[in-house]
This record gives sequence, structure tokens and C-alpha cells, in this order.
Amino acid sequence: MRYGKHALRGLVAAATALGVVGVASSSAQAAEFVTTYEAVNVREAPTTKSAKIGTHPAGHTLLGVCYQFGETIRDNGVVNDIWVATGKKGGNGWAFISAVYLKGDKYGGLDPVRDWCGHV
Repeated sequence: MRYGKHALRGLVAAATALGVVGVASSSAQAAEFVTTYEAVNVREAPTTKSAKIGTHPAGHTLLGVCYQFGETIRDNGVVNDIWVATGKKGGNGWAFISAVYLKGDKYGGLDPVRDWCGHV
């Protein structure tokens, strides 16, 4: 699911103002919407050893701020070490979901060059 740059920037600005997503203004260009195809745990770090801080149900669309490499996840015949940062309520750091549970390619629909968290 793709939205125009103006609509996406408006959504990021609104989410940031509400304290839902803690992102720098430079990351507004990198953010994309991602959709879960299965329920997915939200983690404090890109590993299953980190604290679980929530869950998103199957078919849930949310803002994927950027991605980074983390623990390799093997599930449903898919093997992937990509984790998508989704922000964290109150803007305190990042929350991560494994891209194994996202629709699209191995990056969950994020751009593999532009949307790496190291660029944010």
C-alpha cells in the first residue's frame, strides 16, 4: 500500500505530534506503511530475547519507520533477519517487529536502500 509523499508526511507529523511515533523529521521520507499477514509480537529490540511490549493482529497496517538487521527468525517456511522499527508510544526509543510476519518482500515493503535505520 503506497500513499503520496504529502499524505505520508502528514500522517507522520500527526503521529509524532500525538506521541505515537518517535521519529526525526528526516525519517519522514523513509517511512512506509507495512501490513501484517499474521499476528506479530512487538519487541523492544530486534530479537525474541527482548521484552515483548505488544502485539499487532493479522491484517494490521502501521507505519514502518525503517529496518535493521537482528535475530534470524524462521517461521512458516520463511527465514529472515530483517526487523522493522515502528516507533514506540511516547517517542521513547524504537519498537520492532520481524519482517517475517509482514506482507511483501523480505523488507516488508520498505525500500532496502533508503529505509535502513542507519539512514535515519
